[in-house]
Amino acid sequence: MRRLFTAPRRSAVTALVLAAMAGSAISDQVYAAPPGSNEIRIGNTAPYTGPASAYGVIAKVIAAYLDKINAEGGINGRKVNMITYDDAYEPTKTMAMTRKLVEEDNVLLALGTIGTNTNAAIQPYLNSKKVPQLFALSGAAAWDQPHEFPWTIGFLPTYTAEAQIFAQYILENHPRSKIAVLYQEDGMGKEYLKGLKDGLGGKIAIVAEAPYKVTDTNIDAQMAKLKASGADVFIEFTTPKFAIMAIKRSAELGWRPNHFVASISNSYSAVIQPAGAQNVEGLLSAAYRLEGEDAAAAGEAAFREWSAFMQRYVPSVSKTNGQAVLGYLVGKLTVEVLKNCGDDLSRENIMKQARLLKGIQLPMMVSGIQINTSPSDHAPIEQMRMMRFTNGQWQHFGPVRSGVDAGAVSDSFKTIFKYGTATKRDLANQLNANTVSLMTGSFGSTYAQVGADLASVLDNGTSLRILPVMGRGSVQAVADILLLRGVDAGIVRKDTLSYLDRKDFAKDIRNQFVYVAKMFNEEMHVLAPRSITSMRELDGKTVVVDLPDSSTFVTAINVFDRLGIRPHLIYQEPRLAVDMLRKGEVDAIVAIEGKPLQWLNQINDRNLHLVPVDYAKPLQEEYLPSKLGSTDYPGLVPEGGYVETIAAEAVLASYNWAPNSDRYRRLSLLVDTMFDKVAQLQRPPFHPKWKEMAPRATVAGWTRFKAAQEWLDRNMPLPASAAAASGAAPLPAPAAAPAAALAPQDRDPLYREFLEWRATRAKASTNR
Repeated sequence: MRRLFTAPRRSAVTALVLAAMAGSAISDQVYAAPPGSNEIRIGNTAPYTGPASAYGVIAKVIAAYLDKINAEGGINGRKVNMITYDDAYEPTKTMAMTRKLVEEDNVLLALGTIGTNTNAAIQPYLNSKKVPQLFALSGAAAWDQPHEFPWTIGFLPTYTAEAQIFAQYILENHPRSKIAVLYQEDGMGKEYLKGLKDGLGGKIAIVAEAPYKVTDTNIDAQMAKLKASGADVFIEFTTPKFAIMAIKRSAELGWRPNHFVASISNSYSAVIQPAGAQNVEGLLSAAYRLEGEDAAAAGEAAFREWSAFMQRYVPSVSKTNGQAVLGYLVGKLTVEVLKNCGDDLSRENIMKQARLLKGIQLPMMVSGIQINTSPSDHAPIEQMRMMRFTNGQWQHFGPVRSGVDAGAVSDSFKTIFKYGTATKRDLANQLNANTVSLMTGSFGSTYAQVGADLASVLDNGTSLRILPVMGRGSVQAVADILLLRGVDAGIVRKDTLSYLDRKDFAKDIRNQFVYVAKMFNEEMHVLAPRSITSMRELDGKTVVVDLPDSSTFVTAINVFDRLGIRPHLIYQEPRLAVDMLRKGEVDAIVAIEGKPLQWLNQINDRNLHLVPVDYAKPLQEEYLPSKLGSTDYPGLVPEGGYVETIAAEAVLASYNWAPNSDRYRRLSLLVDTMFDKVAQLQRPPFHPKWKEMAPRATVAGWTRFKAAQEWLDRNMPLPASAAAASGAAPLPAPAAAPAAALAPQDRDPLYREFLEWRATRAKASTNR
């Protein structure tokens, strides 16, 4: 038989549902006209067949609500066309159908996909295509990860939040109970279980756990185990089919605990009626939405609107079906978002509006529960209210509860919480296993800011934590990497390593040290009275060169040594020496850091200026030419002008750990995560020096950390021509090489300036 999911008039759902005499199947073929300017095309998959077919009504009601909107004139003059396919609750089919929706049907967005594993299957694809994945119908926390998946947004309260609400209620009302849990053996069930355990905090024992698979034909063995545990509280985190089984089997076994069912399986028509009224009296659950027949809670006007809609557009679906209410709410919220888009129906604006929902209270939601989103919060609903099935209906009771503890966003709070429930040694091992200590620089320095940026972007709970350590600069960082327990890596300057090697201060340092990547270039700043016009004039003068462990100290004495200049050195932090310079107590201040320096940027003194540093031949082996412009230092450089200087290379370096060591593994975590997120670090508000980072750039004379080289070979292979020039075996180039894989002269502005300078000098020599 051939059936079209349709309302009495033209339906928004254009998928054909084919039901054969021997069974049912959904056609993979659907006619879709090219989207026009007067159309908003939406894609959806739903389990019309399979183990979760009870949820198919959600998509049917969403489409019916969009039909209602079309009948009333559409959205901002446009009709809404929702194309839906049956995925049978199978992730592989969800993926195939979603590709078809995006690549063949040209939908603007994906809406209301049902299920945890099904949504997880399409989330990376939709985000890579920058297609909005709106209102994923699963309570998994994965839909609220705006940094990782900015194009995905959830709808339901998370499974974790709901389970924590159950835990709150049990702790308050059954503090001496014993708990048994039946859960679906997948991401959904495991998140529910984790939320319950986190909410209980070890204060009440879970004496039995029993998982089931969606393909199981019965749960008799699981129920027997749970009853035998002696539990007086039974919680089931199940889909409707298994909720019915559990309720019936509990009654057959004569087991009458305090029985909780998840909100995804508390529908009157889909669960309560099939399970039998005699078996459900006293059943407990939590809700954010109302039941379809709860006129008193909904209010007269809202209930009348809901009833009229159901009767006219989906008369075949019972108003007592809670999934119909869910579809109605999703339809209403979708229309709210699309109306807010106005005439800008770009995918970017759709996501923008979906992230700006504030204090929305939809009809047929529990009173007091609001929908809120923001760019950092993709979980629209975070509240629920407990309810009990009494005298043939669900009755709400108690306060509106939040399943989200504001303090839970703090990893430190979580750690302290675990401290009371775990052995100190186990907890310490867990926390230390993936923590990387990184030596940076003094307060306010470029190194310190870069370290803070890394911690902001890379920290990911216990998976990886970056611990920036304030230091004094490059020399101390080298010493700490060599000698200090717990220091895994540090930001050091290439010329510091070269100086130590040349002076033989550290035996065999080239084999002890490796670099992860060149980070950025650091410019030499020489601040002096206007009477000093060149570096040569500093010979015999009193010059501040920072503290003896600093990066500036090493570069300054190296530059002076190479230029044959012998000043009298003062060891003071440059930012603290400005008054000394103004009083004539010193003749110049040298600071070598990434421009612009905050303290130097604030100086506006007509008696002071930046002394040019000529790119003399003795400096060309270790340094690059650079410039300090008026935009960097408006109080020291005339508008539109610049001062020539040199730049030293800063690298992320570490000890040459053995590949089988824990320190090597830990540093590899830093490498993998940092390289993956270079593009993010190169955008504001992070330090502008990140824009100079080129992971592929080499540091002449030094060996790259093995795991870093392997990451680059996998993800940024050299083009065949570059590999041949370097003597390496050519690797296949990707279809579109990332920007960071370009040659140094294409990525590094200072290196490009150096090449231009060298060409100019060569031309001048030829013309002589």
